[in-house]
Amino acid sequence: MRLRRIALGLTAFALCTAGTSVAAAEPGPYPTATWQQVQDAEARWAQEGKVEAPTPPGVNRYDCTSTVPGAVPVVLLHGFAGDEYRAWGYLGPALANAGLCVYSFSYGGSNAMQGGGNGPLADSAVEIEQKLTALTTRLGVAKVDLIGHSEGGIMAQYLVKTHPELARGVRSVTTISSPTRGALGDLGATLLNAAGVRDELPVPPAVKDLLAGSAFLNELNSGPITVPGIAYTTISSRFDPIAAFAQNLAPIPEPSVDNYVLQNVCPSSKAGHNGTVFSPTTATLILNALDPTTVRPIPCQDDSTS
Repeated sequence: MRLRRIALGLTAFALCTAGTSVAAAEPGPYPTATWQQVQDAEARWAQEGKVEAPTPPGVNRYDCTSTVPGAVPVVLLHGFAGDEYRAWGYLGPALANAGLCVYSFSYGGSNAMQGGGNGPLADSAVEIEQKLTALTTRLGVAKVDLIGHSEGGIMAQYLVKTHPELARGVRSVTTISSPTRGALGDLGATLLNAAGVRDELPVPPAVKDLLAGSAFLNELNSGPITVPGIAYTTISSRFDPIAAFAQNLAPIPEPSVDNYVLQNVCPSSKAGHNGTVFSPTTATLILNALDPTTVRPIPCQDDSTS
């Protein structure tokens, strides 16, 4: 009932905000950014007084026509304390340069730099559903591919599992560095519960929901996560200090799910929690999943600073 009330209040907002980004008129190839370049750019913009994070090059082109056979629009969901540029400064343009039509929006706060994904995950689920519906209506498409980083991946998994109508419009779900079983792992959750301090933590609501054992994650992990007919891919890293606990390295141990640990594919990869979405290895794994007609060789490098 609470979700329904929030949804009614957000519907008009979502329909308006989904159309505020301006389609990039310039043709590709679009420049990709490294993790360091994104951090430097946002620090510079903050000093200049800029508030809103820009859409990455090549993303939110509403006149886009994909050159990939059988492709559907790709929708990117950022993570906690994220924004469209911080999360997708590399992968957004990289996927667009490969011929895909790529879209993103902020949720769980504002698109102020590092200002999204902070609210209660149940509220964010309503907001994402409304914005996704507005986007697919504007594009006039029946299916999309969802890609989420960290919290964004959990939101994609949750929405597809708990919202059957939305699930019918999703072809695939790809998650990157998403602590599906919970941040801090089971031991951390046990210690927090034993100390009785979970609800008293001075952190944004999203962080509490992302801790193992939260009501939100318990609902997601109760029974199968996957929905028949939807393809699932997970990508994780052993160098991720947030989501690298054993239960998150293969977060969906269910049939027909491709669970990739970067170091199993590329032993020299040292990508951390944010580095995973700036890794060429990650980008190629995603492209091969979304476009099985073209099998691309997997690049391998020390991408700890990518």
